Amino acid sequence: MLETPDMAKRHRTRPRTRRAIESARRTPAPETERQAPATTTAPARRDPHRATRSVRGGYSRALGAPSAALERSAVLERGFVVKDFRRLGLVVAIALALLIVSGVLESVLLH
Repeated sequence: MLETPDMAKRHRTRPRTRRAIESARRTPAPETERQAPATTTAPARRDPHRATRSVRGGYSRALGAPSAALERSAVLERGFVVKDFRRLGLVVAIALALLIVSGVLESVLLH
């Protein structure tokens, strides 16, 4: 096949090797204690570099009133959770009732 001047040349490269899972995961930066700045006449400056957080735990930090769409989806989600707990409670109650009835029947039939 002839290459025309406007046709891009293909450069063949080797495929990248996959890294192991342990080395692919980010490890949190080690915590270092900050030393108190020496009292001088000049105002203390903050470090120009701020450490980034790799994993943020806890609750969301959103401020202000939630949007209407977010409230609607939260109400729907709460409804599903309540229904699931209701179903789970019903199943547990039926299972306990069956265990009690089967225990009573077993004791009646064996005596």
